[in-house]
This record gives sequence, C-alpha cells and structure tokens, in this order.
Amino acid sequence: MNGALDMTIIDCHSHTLCPAVNGAVASTYKPEFIPYQRDMSDESKAVDHAQFPVLGPRFNDLSVRRELMAKMRVDKQVVAPAPGQQHYWAEPALLAEIARMQNDHVADLVGGDATRFFGLGTLPMTDVDVSMREASRAVEERGLRGFQIDSRVLDRELSDASFDPLYRHLVKLDVPLMIHPLGFSEGQRLGDFFMVNIVGQPLEEIIAIHHLIFGGVLDRHPELRVFIAHGGGYFPFYIGRMDHAWAYRPELKRLTSKRPSDYLKSMWYDTCVFRSDHIKTLVDLAGPERVMLGSDFPFDMGAPDPLATLEGAGLSAEAMRQISCDTARDFFRLPV
Repeated sequence: MNGALDMTIIDCHSHTLCPAVNGAVASTYKPEFIPYQRDMSDESKAVDHAQFPVLGPRFNDLSVRRELMAKMRVDKQVVAPAPGQQHYWAEPALLAEIARMQNDHVADLVGGDATRFFGLGTLPMTDVDVSMREASRAVEERGLRGFQIDSRVLDRELSDASFDPLYRHLVKLDVPLMIHPLGFSEGQRLGDFFMVNIVGQPLEEIIAIHHLIFGGVLDRHPELRVFIAHGGGYFPFYIGRMDHAWAYRPELKRLTSKRPSDYLKSMWYDTCVFRSDHIKTLVDLAGPERVMLGSDFPFDMGAPDPLATLEGAGLSAEAMRQISCDTARDFFRLPV
C-alpha cells in the first residue's frame, strides 16, 4: 500500500526472461529471425549486451525486484515474458515447447510471492489449436492471468480470421491479450539511432491496431480484452489522421460504421510514454478506466519512476486511483 496515495500501486507492464529458452533455441536461432536483432546497429547491440549482467537479477530475483519496486513506489507487478523470446520463427514443436517453458517459468517466479506478483504467459501463435490448449493449461493449471503476443505472427496479421477461434477461447477463459512487439518487422531503415526501438515499436503497435479496427477483430470479438503496450504506440496521438481517412476514404469507411477514435475505449493502454502531458492526452481520449500504470521494468527503455510521471499529469484523485490500481485490477481480474 502506497502510504502517500493511500492505494495499492500496480505496475501492469514488467518482464522476466526464461534462461532455458535460450538453450532450447541455440542450435537453430539466427539473429535475422528477430527484427530487433537483425536491424539494430552494432553500437546499439553493444549497449544492450553490456546490460545483461544487471538485467539478470532484475528479471528473476524477487528480492531484487522488490527492492527496486520499493524505490519506484510500486506495490505489485504484472510480469510477462521477455518479448525477445517469442520466437515465432521456430518450427511448431519447438515453439510449443518454449511457450510452455516460459509459462511455467513465469508461474514459478510469481508463485514465489503470489500476493505481489501476477503472471502473463505467451502462446505458440503459429499453431492456433496448440495455442488454445496451452492457454487452457497455463490459466487453469498454472494460474496465469493472460498472454503477451507480438503485433503480428510471421506473415499473418492479428486480423487474420485463422486467429478467431483463439480469440473466442480467450474470452471463454476470461483472460486478456497484451500486444508487445520487439523492433519493426520491416525495419531495415531503422538500424541507426536506435530507431529499431524508438520508432519501430510504436509503429508496429499502430499497425496492429489498424488491423484490430479495420480488420474487424474488435467488432467480431467485443468481449476480448486487448492491452496495447507503450501507451498504444502512435495510435492515440495520431487519431485525427485516422478519423479523417475514415471519413474521406470509402475503402476504409465500408469496413466499419464507427470512426477509429470510437475504438479508443475498446482497448487498454499503459502509461509508458515518458511524459506527463502525453499521459493526460491519453486519459482525456480513452478515459482512466482504460489506462494502467506501466513501467516496462527492467529494461532501460522502461519508465524509471512511472508514478512520478503519472503524478505530473495533474489528474484527479479518482483518476489517479483508477490508473494506479483499479484498471489493472479489473483488466487482469486480480485479487487486490
């Protein structure tokens, strides 16, 4: 409980890493399989590599996590796998194996302090039937609260109708999806200046949202809860151009009777946008009941003091409580 704010502070966006996955893919993995690794400059790769010794304990040592959470004034964390371990390129049996590894790793980690940590899993998305079975196992047997997936699955977008059975199954299980890319799928121009992350990830997110809206996913599955990381990427902050295109381009308007901005409140977002005024814009557009405190812990591209950035947005006490606690509690069905 945060004494100053008299509420439980929940960070909806943090990560762990499963060491066993790296060993499982070592003989077949190539950097070109992962856009982030494929497109990043050598200088940025060296910066990432230098962080490994620091990140390891932060990923998997709960005492280290708790110490850093206290400095961030965070009481509880939702913990997802590292997006760099999604590995959709792997052949189906291997992908199913490493998805199970990660889900068990997350469940075991958060089980070490089940009052403060709650787990999200991953899914072997190239095989929908296997994904459905793994979702059931991870939720019903391991207690996970939802699943993190990438913004596309190899050459299939999230609007591909082949994913509809999975979306229906997640609704039946009453668990949400978190959309979290790593790099940009066509990021050959983004190697310099760390654009592979700075530009590429929010671009992936707005493309995924285009597919969720114009591809009809949100209309076909109105009960599916979808959380878009990093404040929804560029989507909330460039919604005017999308609405204008919908109004003037018939090939878009025929796909949905609603403006793209009408879908802002059909998804959820975190506060990991690094500016208080951007958080205020996001809250003004989507409402505090669609926004959750999120840090992207423990990466250097995470928010080091997410609560301070939220406090700077000048929101009401009611909105602060909603964003810091209630939205995540309701979204993930947390026993808080």
